[in-house]
Amino acid sequence: MSIIMKLITMTVLVFILCSCSANNSTTNSSTTIYMIRHAEKVIENNPDPSLTMAGFTRAENLKDALKDASIDAIIVSDLQRTQLTAQPLADYLSLQLIVIPIQELGVEQYIQGVVDEINNNWSGMEVLVVTHNPLFQQIGQRLNAPELPDIDDATGYDHFFVITKSDNSSVKAKLSHTRYGAF
Repeated sequence: MSIIMKLITMTVLVFILCSCSANNSTTNSSTTIYMIRHAEKVIENNPDPSLTMAGFTRAENLKDALKDASIDAIIVSDLQRTQLTAQPLADYLSLQLIVIPIQELGVEQYIQGVVDEINNNWSGMEVLVVTHNPLFQQIGQRLNAPELPDIDDATGYDHFFVITKSDNSSVKAKLSHTRYGAF
């Protein structure tokens, strides 16, 4: 093989390798999902209760915890406790809440709606999901995250999950768990 042919072959190989590397870097981007439970709610015989004073304080604490993050979207249900929890941060970041109607859709379709909203519209970005305690594990599972721990329904308002999900569906998402705004 002549030297010119070897150079051409090497140039083509380098080009192919660089192209593959560039494609991998774009297809291996990740989406960060911050997932929390709504803040403390008023205990009453109302299917859509407001927040307690502690809940409103926790909503402000959430704003303080995430105001410097690069949140691109905030997803909530149509129940006011999720919206009231997220609203201070949404106002601070000048974002509109994305409402997935759990009452209209039912739990199963709501969960799928949250996952579809993230996957279809916010891939490669940072999203806050303010949801309900019994749904954490199911949403996390559909986002390919490791199993999320159980949360005490009476007191578990301060749990804060961060799921880092590769856009490559064969890669397991990473999960971190902390707490915020404890009183």
